[in-house]
Amino acid sequence: MAARMLDRGPWMLRQIIEEEIPGSPDFFVSISDLPIDSFGMVVLRARIEATLGRPISDDAWGGIATLNDILVLSAAEGIAPQSHDTSMERRSFSVNMPQMAMGGLSESWLLKELGDMHWSMITSGLGSESASLKDGSGNRLYATFTRIRYSFGKPLSAIGENSGLDLRGTICRFGAGTFISDIALGHDLAAGEARLMSNFSRRGETNNTSLQKGQPTIPPDCPIPEIALPPFVLEYRDRRVTKPEAPLFECEYEIIPFYDVNGVGLLYFASYPIISDICSLRYSADIAKRSTISRDIYYFANADINDRLIFRVHKSELSPSALDIETSLSRKSDGLLMAYVLTRKSNG
Repeated sequence: MAARMLDRGPWMLRQIIEEEIPGSPDFFVSISDLPIDSFGMVVLRARIEATLGRPISDDAWGGIATLNDILVLSAAEGIAPQSHDTSMERRSFSVNMPQMAMGGLSESWLLKELGDMHWSMITSGLGSESASLKDGSGNRLYATFTRIRYSFGKPLSAIGENSGLDLRGTICRFGAGTFISDIALGHDLAAGEARLMSNFSRRGETNNTSLQKGQPTIPPDCPIPEIALPPFVLEYRDRRVTKPEAPLFECEYEIIPFYDVNGVGLLYFASYPIISDICSLRYSADIAKRSTISRDIYYFANADINDRLIFRVHKSELSPSALDIETSLSRKSDGLLMAYVLTRKSNG
């Protein structure tokens, strides 16, 4: 039976490769010449690891030059032990001034708290402090959010002073590099939910525009369960290659280091949607009267502190129930799309 499975290995890997790189890819040309980006390689690596039943070391993956090299991996020995426990975290708050903005729950505070819960569940599951997380070659790894989606039954303005807010989170992983958490947002008037997805990056050079994908070593007793390729990842991949519609409005934004940049010198994930709101005010002052009901934020890249951002409005639709607006952020230096944000706000 084992020999039969070994024979099927290359065929199964070939099928996965052809699904991830459509169009009959050439297995003997350089991977850099194929139509697959860095996130696509993360997905491909995770699917192959799941098929092999074990993680692939960074040294082995880094030595792959062609798709044919990947097929050789099926002959490797060793099965990675899998855990079926669940990593969980709960936090409860009384909403007071530090958690508030403009009469309701602060979206900036909420994003930071959700991100910290996600990161805390990862480091707890990996058994490592955040500053000590490294890849197989000893490079410092940084958690980089790739997608965050959250929604409430009512606008954030409905979550008033002295009310209680309860956050309950669980986390899982796709491969060794993609972590997805689900956090229930408990509130008497405006219960909601959030889903956060992150990968790991390391600095390729000295600036923030050359971040490279990486992944940590998963300990044998890791309590974070592994899952099959989820739709949440596929939706992100589709959005990543979708060209935004022509803008209705655009303007420049100058990064504010004291507010927009995090502790490791990167543009903070929680700043992206707030920058979008600040620039949206230049498009329509009416935005200030509206409170967020939901957001879906797709993160694609980072920027250096001295770069400027280009903000664009691509869609804006007002209905009797809400305002739906789609915006993007790009680097001015090279025009690279950094984020796409879908927002629903109240009618005032």
